[in-house]
Amino acid sequence: MLDYGLGALCGAVLGFGAAFFAQGGLLDRRLFLRLCRMPGRWHRQRWLLAGLGALLGVYIVWVQEGFGRGAAGLLLLTGLLLAASVTDLRRRQIHTDCLAVYAVLLLIWQCTGGLWSLLNGALGAALGLAALGIPRLVRPAAVGGGDVLLLAVCGLAAGFPGVVYLMFRGMVVLALVGVVQLALRRADRKSTLPLAPFLLLGALV
Repeated sequence: MLDYGLGALCGAVLGFGAAFFAQGGLLDRRLFLRLCRMPGRWHRQRWLLAGLGALLGVYIVWVQEGFGRGAAGLLLLTGLLLAASVTDLRRRQIHTDCLAVYAVLLLIWQCTGGLWSLLNGALGAALGLAALGIPRLVRPAAVGGGDVLLLAVCGLAAGFPGVVYLMFRGMVVLALVGVVQLALRRADRKSTLPLAPFLLLGALV
């Protein structure tokens, strides 16, 4: 039970972190402080994300069969993707301060696993960067710069071949949702979908 409690607590903290980055983050701290003094939906959003983070934390501990290094890494990856999903769904933006903070945290986490873990994380980051960076060079309008950096940071967490599995699962879900929206005529071939929520689903599957 202690492991589940730790998972829920860490998940709730990461949920609050997602709200922080969605409501101003490091780049606009004054906005976050101003929203903290305002009643209403901003506070509800924080508690909603904290509750969702706590549930995800319990789920991750259950999947990992305990709170260990693997669970900590997956929690950090989930926190990153949860924070990115909020802004990606709302404004099709992924904030660079969020990516930078999680990149540092994941780099520290990889260092705790030794040199091989660090090198594997670096390889995953390079693959993630190339997977979307090359298409962006070919067609800049088709891929957002934030998506490229997000997948690179995800690669740092997942390593190799984890980043490949993460991309595959996320893209499969994205493609299925796209087909359904086309069938229901809620989108056309030029419509775009946010990447971060589908990567979050891919990480949790």
